Amino acid sequence: MDEIEYAKLYQELAAILNEFNLGWVVQQVADTVEIGKVIEERSLKRKTPLLKIEDYTAKEQLLLLINAVEQATVNTSEMEDEIAYFLKVESETSPLGTKITFANSGAETAKTIEFTSSVTAPRHKQAIALKHLLEKLPSGPSNYAINSEIKSKLKSSIDPDFNTAAEQARIFDTYLFTILLKAVANEGGTIYYNNVLDDETPKYLTFRKTAGKIHGTAHPYTHAVVEFPDKPALEVHLGVKVQGRAGVLHNCNVLILYQKEATMCRLLNREPRHSQVILAVKSEHSTSELKLEMAGAFIGLASDIRYEGGSYFISNSYSQPVAKLLTTARKKWELNIFPRATNDVHRLMYSFQTIFKDFKARN
Repeated sequence: MDEIEYAKLYQELAAILNEFNLGWVVQQVADTVEIGKVIEERSLKRKTPLLKIEDYTAKEQLLLLINAVEQATVNTSEMEDEIAYFLKVESETSPLGTKITFANSGAETAKTIEFTSSVTAPRHKQAIALKHLLEKLPSGPSNYAINSEIKSKLKSSIDPDFNTAAEQARIFDTYLFTILLKAVANEGGTIYYNNVLDDETPKYLTFRKTAGKIHGTAHPYTHAVVEFPDKPALEVHLGVKVQGRAGVLHNCNVLILYQKEATMCRLLNREPRHSQVILAVKSEHSTSELKLEMAGAFIGLASDIRYEGGSYFISNSYSQPVAKLLTTARKKWELNIFPRATNDVHRLMYSFQTIFKDFKARN
């Protein structure tokens, strides 16, 4: 196929995604395309390569969009499957059910999502079928039959009530929550769940839609309590703010802190101090290549915070410049975190386990 045919396929696929309210996926790819790709020019006369920006070809743009659809369907459905399995295991030893509510303190309506294999597995099966269809697109011209089948598989592989960019990011944070708690279990920790309103084990998890107050009581926001024998108790939260050294508040997607500090914050209506935090995660969920400014913002944030175990930049996506910048800045990071990337996921979990190993040694 020539460039005109690839461009036509791109537009056809983009139109299908817009039809299913996935225009944000198209926009993320469009943003990547607009920036262009960085090319290194190496020479024996220079130690450092020269960099230049080139435009993506029409075929490359189509491949970027196909990969983005895979991120939004296959990878997300895999995360949902992992969350469903985690909740199933937890429900066997506690009253915790298989639903998760995402809510803010404002007037915005809370959303409750069911995570069971009977719900997530069929979506994942359809997402895999969609992936195979999309992989065939670059090798031949499209036709109505193929487009109709793509629409059918796409419709069956997404949750139409929970599929915006922000909502998929919450799925990713919840998935990271399960990885972290698996690391706790591997290190011999005991886990149970409380909410901000009382000390009873909740019937289901309630998380914030956006980072907020650890002491907020608009909803029964849930946290995990972690206990190691003869060690101070810890709490694991999603979406709370932490006070940095400069006296400003930072958003943390995932946070582990001393329970004593968390209890004082709830009593005094204040935010946690960075000195009482064990671990913090800044996550970025994207269906396209990560932007360099995301890493730059994280580096600036991390410079204002000194956590006992460190702060992590974690994403489901990838970018070589982002990886290079974070490595050069000596920051902790993991990219390409989704269930099929087993090596990357295990490396992240083992890194978390090291944090808990050191915590037990210090305390």
